[in-house]
Amino acid sequence: MRPNDFMEEMLGKLRYQTTAESRRRTLQNITDALDESQKTLSAAGRPQRRRLTLNTRPGRLALAAAVILIVLGGVTFWPSGSDPGGQWWLGPPAALSAEILDSMESAIGPLEKVSVLAFRERVAFVGKFGSTHISATQRRVYRGDGLRRRDRYYGDDRLDQTEWWISEGNDLVYTSVSYEHQCYGTDRHEGQAYDQDPVAEHITSYVGLLDRADRLLEMREFEGRKCVGFEISADAYGNNPPEWVDRIWFDTETKLPVRIEHHGWPVTDHPEQTFTHIQDQFEYHAEVPAEMFAPVIPEGFVDAHPDEIRRQREKLEKGEMAVARVPDGVKEDLVAALDQVTTVAYRESGGPRVYLSRYAWRKDRFDGDHLRTTEWFVIEKKDMAPTSLDFNDEAFRLIHTVLDYDARTYRQVTHGRETRPRHPMDRIRFLVGYVDRADEILDNSVIDGIECFGFKLSAKKYGSNPDHMLHRLWFDVTTNLPVRMEFEFVSESTGRRVLDVKDQFAWDLDVPADFWAPQIPPDVRRDEAAQN
Repeated sequence: MRPNDFMEEMLGKLRYQTTAESRRRTLQNITDALDESQKTLSAAGRPQRRRLTLNTRPGRLALAAAVILIVLGGVTFWPSGSDPGGQWWLGPPAALSAEILDSMESAIGPLEKVSVLAFRERVAFVGKFGSTHISATQRRVYRGDGLRRRDRYYGDDRLDQTEWWISEGNDLVYTSVSYEHQCYGTDRHEGQAYDQDPVAEHITSYVGLLDRADRLLEMREFEGRKCVGFEISADAYGNNPPEWVDRIWFDTETKLPVRIEHHGWPVTDHPEQTFTHIQDQFEYHAEVPAEMFAPVIPEGFVDAHPDEIRRQREKLEKGEMAVARVPDGVKEDLVAALDQVTTVAYRESGGPRVYLSRYAWRKDRFDGDHLRTTEWFVIEKKDMAPTSLDFNDEAFRLIHTVLDYDARTYRQVTHGRETRPRHPMDRIRFLVGYVDRADEILDNSVIDGIECFGFKLSAKKYGSNPDHMLHRLWFDVTTNLPVRMEFEFVSESTGRRVLDVKDQFAWDLDVPADFWAPQIPPDVRRDEAAQN
């Protein structure tokens, strides 16, 4: 669609409540703002960079269209007639959108002077049963008119890959250099050149969704700035599943976007996790040298994809790995069965009994029929809503309580976001995510009176595990739920083979709510020496 056509379509979507005169004034105000504003904002933290000027006529029209939609939209969760009391984010929808876009125009300046939009990208992996960690890899993105560059770092300072997308005529040329694997690749995509302004295409598209926001989030502090956030279900736009959720955070002073989050995206081969894509550290007028967008291939690098180099190295280190022909859809059926489960119990290596729920689990150890100890692991968070993520919740903690019935003592340890034990269900789901890479499909077998199908999986399929580690996983042919899970390995201390087993599974337990909370008898004393 041409920019002028896009503009006409947007104008056709003006709400019927507006009069012809109000529409004329709104459009004139937008045009004036785009034409006359001369203010700019220097890129924070990049004083050494030179400005790269890029003209963006198509982006200018797209931004104007986005502004029209925003100004005439309505955010439904604010009560009509409410007095925001100086809090701009609680004002009427039209005023809210105008405030944000006025601030963006002041910070960005006229679109002809926008050089590069720069920001950081990170990924947080989120376990469906409580665990969360942020990837050590992060990316720095630079987007201009017909130009894009992405630098990938491991940690804060080790650059391991650079990618360029450069428009040449009607084509888009992609170049990638992997410093980690010392290889490169190029690809030309005919007819796919782009010339949209990065701010109009990237930032204002999110602002335009505020009239569909589901809730206003509590204020938080990011990058030393107080921010207000809005949560939007991703199925409000496009063909997205309802479990995907977006959040966008604005600086309460500058009214500029500070952080954008996409929650709930699936992780390939890891059904125990979703991932959250985070964009932050925005620079709306980054000054960068033009040579940043000229791909440079270091001498001696080979023309190959990093995955090809990685597979070759893995083959040398681990040797050939057998892969069975697991029918399509089997893994998906197993994942779907686990998704329906709310609680589970199982026996661990013939001894402890483990009970799992989403935000708590416990482990009972017996000596025959005598209960010796009980451990409770209880997750506490400020916001227990499905979209509340641990890395965003400063109030997150996991309380680990151990009750020793024989010694009549108990101890309690509080884990933070970085030190908490992994939820046992995450491990179960992790292994299920590898059944389509199984070494072998086992013959059906009857276990505890249940007909089962099974897989053998070498642990060297993931991580840096040696050959002697392997799993056998058995599932109920009727329910697709686990019946028995074996992990066989050689003990480093004794040199003997060890078989770790989870069996006697029970699903969706009917237990009282206080089953998951520590129950300390009155005659049991606290073991002060063992506290954290």
